[in-house]
This record gives sequence, C-alpha cells and structure tokens, in this order.
Amino acid sequence: MINSLSNKKSNFLIFLCWAAYTSAYIARLNYNASMVEILSQLGTTKEAAGTVSSFFFFAYGAGQLVNGLLSKKYNTKISVTIALAASCIINFSMTFCQGIDMMKYLWFLNGVFQSILWSSLIKTLSDNLADNKLSKAVMVMSTTVASGTFTAYGLAALFSHLEMKWTTIFYVSSAVVGIIAIVWFAGMSSIQKTKNEVSAEEKQTKQKLSLNPVLVTSIIVILISAVTNGFIKDGVTTWVPSILKEEFGVPSSLSIIVTLLLPVVSIFGASLVKVLHKKQKNENVLNGIFYFGAMILAGLIILTINFRSAPLTLVLFGGIACLMAAINNVITSVVPLYSRDKIDSGLSAGLLNTFCYVGSTLATSLLGKIADTKGWNDVFICILIFTVVAFAVCFISAIITRKKKM
Repeated sequence: MINSLSNKKSNFLIFLCWAAYTSAYIARLNYNASMVEILSQLGTTKEAAGTVSSFFFFAYGAGQLVNGLLSKKYNTKISVTIALAASCIINFSMTFCQGIDMMKYLWFLNGVFQSILWSSLIKTLSDNLADNKLSKAVMVMSTTVASGTFTAYGLAALFSHLEMKWTTIFYVSSAVVGIIAIVWFAGMSSIQKTKNEVSAEEKQTKQKLSLNPVLVTSIIVILISAVTNGFIKDGVTTWVPSILKEEFGVPSSLSIIVTLLLPVVSIFGASLVKVLHKKQKNENVLNGIFYFGAMILAGLIILTINFRSAPLTLVLFGGIACLMAAINNVITSVVPLYSRDKIDSGLSAGLLNTFCYVGSTLATSLLGKIADTKGWNDVFICILIFTVVAFAVCFISAIITRKKKM
C-alpha cells in the first residue's frame, strides 16, 4: 500500500497542485483571452493569430508524451518549480513582441515547459494520497481549468474595458505564476513525505495490463475521445469571443466577460462526472453520453443562429463547454488516478493529455482558417461533425465491449 500523507497534509498537497496548475492556466490562456485585442492592435488575421496557440498546443502535446514517460524519474518539487519559473520568464518576454512571428516561438517554449506540469502533478497526487482522497483530488483538480480560464478572461476583459495595452495581462500573468513557483517550492519542502514512490513489493504485485481485444478497443476509443475533446474544448474557448463580436456586434470587453460563463458552467461538468462515475465505471460509456449531449447542442446552435440571439447562442456554447469539461475530467484525471494500480499515473496522464492537445492544436488554426474563408456557420458545422464522430465511436465501442463480455 502507498504510505500516504496525513489528512491535513493531503489537503495541503491538493491545494498546492491546484494552485500550480491554475496559475499555469492563467499563463497560457492569457494569449487566447487577449486575442480580440491583439487582432485589433497588431492588425493580423485570425489564421495567423491562431498559429500562436497552435505552436503552444503542439509543444505542449508533444511534451506531455515525453514528460509522461520521464515523470517517474522526476523530483516533482524541482520539475514543477522549473516549469512555473520558465513560464514566468516567457510571459514577461511576450511584452516585448511587436508581431506574431516572435510570439509563436515564445509560446512554443511556454508549451515545452508547461508540458512538465500535468503528469508531474498527477504523479505527486498518486504517490501520496490514500484511496479515500482520490475523489476529492479529482474534483479539486477539475476546477483548475475553470479557475484559470475565469481569471485569464476576466483580466483580459478588465484591461480591454480600461483600454490598456494587450501586454498588460502578460505582466500580471508573469507575476502570478512566478509567485506560485515560490509557493510550490516552499510548500513541497515543508511536506514531510513518508514515502514518495510505490514500494518494491507493491510494484511486484501490481496488476499487469492484458492487451485483449476489449482493452485495445477501449484504449483506441479513449484516445479518439481525447483528440475530439481538445478540439471542441479549446476551439470553443478560443473563438467564442470573436463569434460574439462579429456575429452579434458585442463589444470586445463584453464578449470576453460573457465568455467567463463558459468556465464557470464547466465546473458542473466535473460534478456530473463525480455523480455518474459511481454508477457507470466504463469511462467510454460516460464519454459517449456526454458527446451525445454536445451533439444535440451543436445542432441547436446551427438551427438557431439565424435568430440572432447572443444569449441563446452563449447558453448553448456554455452547455458544450460543460460537457467538454466533464469528458476532459474523465480522460485526464479519473482514468490516470483510478488506474494507478495497473499503470503509472504520470505516464497515463501525460499520454492522454497529449492526445487532447493534438485536438487543441488542430482547433485553433483550422477553425480560424475556416472562419476567415467560409464564415462562422461552417465553424459550427465542423464542431457538430466532431461530436457526431466521437459519439458514434463511443457508442460502437460500448456495443463491442458488451458483446465481448457476454
């Protein structure tokens, strides 16, 4: 058994992991949150602006795989501190950029260093928490995306309203992530761990994965779900402010503010997972249910867009964001932590997050190009197609799995 921390120290560790990843999210989504102002002040195209995010997502996704493989060898007190400190420096450096070209390479480096974080944090939680703390850790970590997104977009909206330069948010983000780097290092130093790694005896008795057809099918399906999840989740977060501004004439600052509803609503997605996972342990079935709901909502967006109702469109996108948050929670938290007796949590977290960011990389540039050349209605159709394919794959997987077990 894992020699876990005391209840008090377990809660403190969960807080440290939450703070580290929330601050990192602020220092990565600040660019997307400020994209409306960057487009305006630098006079670039959506496709070009989208490539900056794509560079980040590519580096982050590839880095997730590498760091997932190497995370078992990391001293996470050091690795997380280095990642946060580097992101601090890179965010500060963004303020000196005069165009997209330099931004792309800086944001690529931001992706490289931030890719260290998720697998390291999941490994830290997995190595030190008792079984009865896993549910709390999953729930708390699921709010990092909402907290980071809310803060990044909230700051961007505030600075836009005050007519401040787009660089302001990068100054603030640099300070936040730098402070948390110090807090993480000090906090982890104060935690007296009884044991960091699973004992040799436990490793010998750990169950091995048996690659039978059912398991192989499940793995393939969850990887497809991860790609689709990244595509829709980050596609919606990135482009909704521009959609509201261009389709409904909503001012830049207001379009960013109302987009804050998306991450807030997404917290309900994590709560939904916590409830449903108790009743349905098959993660692919759970994801299929969520994708079915997203498919219905995406279809409604297309059917109702001619009503020219910004509130209705925002509510529908909010529903999609909620369901994508639920799926992301299943893929990147539930699967790695609840399968820790079979596979290293850092490895599985890194691998699954890699596939999520394959979708994210595709979303920012592809949807931006579609919007530039075809218009937003084709963007909505593209999102619908992805939900239909993901639901179909999950549905077929559920049928195959059921027949194999019969």
